[in-house]
Amino acid sequence: MIDEATSLLAARLFHGGPPEPGPDWSPVDWGAYPEEVVDRKWRQEAARLNRLLDERDDAHEPIGAAPAPASASAPTPATLARVMDRLTAAPSDPADGTDGDAPRLAARLSVEVAREEAAATRAHGRGPAAGAEGPAGGSGGDPWIDGFAPVFPLQPPRTGRELLADHVTAMVCCAAVDTAGAAPGLDWLDGPALLVGGRRRADLAHPVLSLVEDGDDGPLRAWLGEVGVRPEKPVRLV
Repeated sequence: MIDEATSLLAARLFHGGPPEPGPDWSPVDWGAYPEEVVDRKWRQEAARLNRLLDERDDAHEPIGAAPAPASASAPTPATLARVMDRLTAAPSDPADGTDGDAPRLAARLSVEVAREEAAATRAHGRGPAAGAEGPAGGSGGDPWIDGFAPVFPLQPPRTGRELLADHVTAMVCCAAVDTAGAAPGLDWLDGPALLVGGRRRADLAHPVLSLVEDGDDGPLRAWLGEVGVRPEKPVRLV
């Protein structure tokens, strides 16, 4: 009971949530956390990234605008190769410079994540009513525990590029789990981890950043070859 209470209190403080277990908030055993939370988070982010790739591109759509309607045709299989090809392709808009579609994807991810978080807040009744003030006298957007908002967020808001890097990392991890026998893990200090052969791989950040920031897929392809990941194979999404 003490562990359960501590788990719920930590979730409430750092993530926001009700003080008692419910349909959306229930204790997760530490041993089940990689499958129940880490793997699910990776696949949710991979699904979001592929959903944006499925959208019909509009050359005149301004950066940061709402996503264009999805194509009526059958969705393209969700593969890591598709993501890499998109981020290394020549830019469709000269204004994007040498970064290809990375700025557009990063901007769309920022909009999509903000929209989903706002929808989740409304759906679960989190946060004080419009115009209400929290204990510190702030506006309705201030975090305060009675409104289920996190009092101590675990990380500051991410930039579009950081979101894109996180989503590409999630796609890589899904591909590694589905095609190379890897497994989700959890590190006490660093959080979600990818386990290959039972050991944590902590060398994925640089190859992903090379792809996202420079459009260079060489380091990531070398990493995939070393681990045995097959980027052309579809991954399982949520």
